[in-house]
Amino acid sequence: MENVILQSGLRLINKYNSIAKKPRYYETDTLLYPSEIHVIDAIGAEGNNTTTRLAERLGITKGGVSQIVSKLFEKDMIIKTAGDGINEVQLSLSEKGRKAYEGHIKLHQSMNKRLNTMITKMDAKTKDEIKSILDVLDEELSRMEATE
Repeated sequence: MENVILQSGLRLINKYNSIAKKPRYYETDTLLYPSEIHVIDAIGAEGNNTTTRLAERLGITKGGVSQIVSKLFEKDMIIKTAGDGINEVQLSLSEKGRKAYEGHIKLHQSMNKRLNTMITKMDAKTKDEIKSILDVLDEELSRMEATE
């Protein structure tokens, strides 16, 4: 049984990795890559933002954020306005960007709904055991990442 559980976990990781790389439309007519929707999500969740704040929140370089922001601006997903400081630009979502943001939220809500229904029915011991398994998996992936 242990081998079946491990194989299921590995299959889920592989499936997630495959899906996470694919672009989606998120209820718009514009194809968005994962890095783009994550920037849209960060702007949508916090309101106006700067490249510096987005880089800090997302854990990527300002240059990386700037490249994504340029693409999103070309796709009419974000609006740039002058900020308070010299060369500071405030970023906010356009109407199209807001629609993509909401589509992204809906995607996650539909994915989580079924799982949350199951989790609420579990007793505390089962939840703790599942959480322990996920913690070990997280630790092992971190260890593997550190040794690369």
